[in-house]
Amino acid sequence: MNSFDRLRRDASYALRQLGRAPSFTLAAVATLAIGIGATAAVFGVVDAVVLRPFPFARPERVVVLQPTRDGAPVAAASNLELATWRERRRAFDAVAGVEPQNTFVLSRTDARGGEAPTVVTGARATADFFHVVGVPPALGRGFTAVDAAPGAPHVVVLGDALWHREFRGDPSIVGRTLRLDDSLYTVVGVMPAAFDATSAGDALWVPLALTSDELTDFRRRYLNVVARLAPGVSVEQATAAVAADERALAARFPMWGSGYAAQARRYADAAVGDLRARLFVLLGAVSFVFLIACVNVASLLLARGSARSREMAVRAAIGARRGRLVAQLLTEAGVLCALGGAAGLALAYALVRAAVRLGPPGVPRLDQAAVDGRVIAFTLGASALCALVVGAWPAARAGALRLEGALREGGRGGGEGRERQRARSVLVAAEVALAMALLSGAGLLVRTAWEISHVDPGFDPERVVTARILIPANRYPDLAGAATVYHAIAERVRGTPGVESAALASTVPLGGAIRSGVGAEGRPMTDGERLLADLRLIGPGYFRALHIRLRAGRDFAAFDDARSTNVAIISDALAAKLWPGEPVERAIGRRIEGMDPSHTHFMQVVGVVAGPRDVSLDQPPAPELYIPFEQAPPVLWRAVQGSLTVVARTRVPPATLTRAVRASVEAVDRGLPAPAVGTMDELVAASRATARFNTLLLSSLGAIALVLAGVGVYGMIAFAVGARTREIALRMAFGAAPGEIARLVVRRGLTPVALGALAGAVLAVATTRLLRAQLYGVAPGDPATLLVIAAVLLAVAALAAYLPARRASRIAPAAVLA
Repeated sequence: MNSFDRLRRDASYALRQLGRAPSFTLAAVATLAIGIGATAAVFGVVDAVVLRPFPFARPERVVVLQPTRDGAPVAAASNLELATWRERRRAFDAVAGVEPQNTFVLSRTDARGGEAPTVVTGARATADFFHVVGVPPALGRGFTAVDAAPGAPHVVVLGDALWHREFRGDPSIVGRTLRLDDSLYTVVGVMPAAFDATSAGDALWVPLALTSDELTDFRRRYLNVVARLAPGVSVEQATAAVAADERALAARFPMWGSGYAAQARRYADAAVGDLRARLFVLLGAVSFVFLIACVNVASLLLARGSARSREMAVRAAIGARRGRLVAQLLTEAGVLCALGGAAGLALAYALVRAAVRLGPPGVPRLDQAAVDGRVIAFTLGASALCALVVGAWPAARAGALRLEGALREGGRGGGEGRERQRARSVLVAAEVALAMALLSGAGLLVRTAWEISHVDPGFDPERVVTARILIPANRYPDLAGAATVYHAIAERVRGTPGVESAALASTVPLGGAIRSGVGAEGRPMTDGERLLADLRLIGPGYFRALHIRLRAGRDFAAFDDARSTNVAIISDALAAKLWPGEPVERAIGRRIEGMDPSHTHFMQVVGVVAGPRDVSLDQPPAPELYIPFEQAPPVLWRAVQGSLTVVARTRVPPATLTRAVRASVEAVDRGLPAPAVGTMDELVAASRATARFNTLLLSSLGAIALVLAGVGVYGMIAFAVGARTREIALRMAFGAAPGEIARLVVRRGLTPVALGALAGAVLAVATTRLLRAQLYGVAPGDPATLLVIAAVLLAVAALAAYLPARRASRIAPAAVLA
């Protein structure tokens, strides 16, 4: 008989054996399905977001070039840095600059023959951009050097999603013209669908035309620089080249200050960011669940092996070699894991869909996660590993079977049974240790979520509606005209029933802000010595609408306009940086300088506020600078692209005012794009989304581990009671009380649990360090968290031990010993 026939017969026999024990089979398959399915689902997400190459030609050669200062990345690069790095022809095949997240008003003709303006987000990119990424358009072409020449006809490349959403995937779109803002653009190409995941939300691309004079500008930092490495050049060599260039530029332009360098990072690493570490931690956590499931089923097989020890002994006595017995048990484990893997694959399908639907915003390529060929192959590998883990110990026990003892005891609790009991105790201790480590990580994240939920954000998000409005430059080319429209819209919103107050701002807290250098009058104010502050353009009443506390001075008033003295309100964090050690009240009346490279734009401080948290709730308030939007320099008004947000505090649920806010905009000017309406509560929820999602996932895995560990403890003690029935009966016959028997069973059952919890605490101290970047208000290996988790584990184990102990205390000695 060849090996294949032998394997087929063993598998058939294994199926028959499993069919004779449906309860055991169902429990084992369900346990393995949870372990394998959860692991496959997390792998599917990790594969889509982190492991799968970006859809570039040789994606490992595409890098992001980024200036650094004192080792920390600087927000963006300047035109001069782009021009300098372009000359590094030995290091790079091509270098491109991209200005992402520009807003455009796309105008189309509606069904009534009028214009239907829509706000879309797009990027401006230099001519080499599509050559750097190496992705040809699905239709048409990319940019040429002629397209990016100053004064060239306007062209645009569309993203696949925008093409389908606005133009219904019309293949004749190439060559047609469309209106963006106040200009006509010819569509020259459409990118493939896979490229949308790399575009940071950009729906279209237009050429970034830079003159020779503009390429010498080093003051304005707004570019993301991407490059394709030249053949044979490593990322480390590219970093050395651009860092040398950056240091040389800093020496030529002392206003940059000291500590400047630059780095090259693979595009995939830059795009994924800290998500890589977060997802690999999650994959490690779900691997613990997988191992716990395997250990649980191995423990079940050991118990079943004890019941079958006489069968194995008889088969060995009539001529079966030990190798055949081991092969049979390994085959049974393989069949069991294959069934668990099949069920796990169905579970993984549902879990991946749930992850895509419930995942936090901003995770690149999460929508591409699916149970595909790679996930199926991973599941097959996990099932094979499962078979080895699950079958190894029971098979080893069968290989060491003592025929005479097994035939004499018949599997009724002799020495063989005690050895199996010890083996199951070891497995339960391992389960508890893994569960302890996993639950400790979940506990730390739960505490982090609790701490963040109780952080004072510095503003009150409840009952605040926001509406971002974009006024196209072709309708209102200057700030004065746009300001009139904005004031009219804000006044209409204030007059809406249910609105307490309304104001205008370039952005709201947690919505991002422009960063600008600022310095105190009378001090050296070179760019290198300036402080970076978050800058917001606001109107009167902004702090009242958001309940931001004014600590000193006054709010802006209607007379703080383009004709009056330049004024500013600063946060207490900025005041402490500009005038350290002084009371914030001393800042009132002083002058600060910023927003203009000439160092001649001064503003008088008229107020100090308690700064809100802006980047995220788990980071302290950043230094902030507020100026009246009507006093914004032209370059700054262009930087915010003429867009302001109406912030309204309401007496009614904010969602009920969506239609009224949009009606206010339409009443002032029907030609304006519809505003993007939301609430501050939604922004706060979005800022917590990633931490909440991580906490939910790890807590779910921890709960599964806790249940599996409890089941394992129950199974171990129940097996021990069954194997030691005669011993218990003898103890009771000689006078042992039922309570003593119950305590003995619980004590013996909880001993491996306690040892496992101790080992798990040591493991938790080591593994929770991987969560350091995700924690807030609590440290890895926090003793209080470890003690609580250990107490929960012991409580669950005690509950699991109660039923077998109760059954043991009710054994009738006469019936057992008769």
